[in-house]
Amino acid sequence: MEKRTKINTEFDPILLKKLDAYASKKYLDRSSALQQLVSLALREIHKKEAVQAYRDGRMTTRQCAEMLGVDYFEMNEILQSENVNIIPEPCQNAETLLNNLQESFNQKQ
Repeated sequence: MEKRTKINTEFDPILLKKLDAYASKKYLDRSSALQQLVSLALREIHKKEAVQAYRDGRMTTRQCAEMLGVDYFEMNEILQSENVNIIPEPCQNAETLLNNLQESFNQKQ
């Protein structure tokens, strides 16, 4: 079993009330609720970072999956849920290429 570390922190009273309401709703003590929420928030932040890295072309699907600790297929589902086009559409690339060639040709004349 891993050694646990105790931390102390201060909360805004309104945020603390929200935390306690969440804990009560989920039948958790305050500490467990806070751990659950931090874990969830970090997962969501990492997911957004991975999706953006994929969009920017900085990471592959497999690299994103590894970063998030999910398999390749689950990563594809995450990308689809974020409306990320997984398979580049050849028609779009061909259209862009054709437009660029046409502009280049027009500039030479």
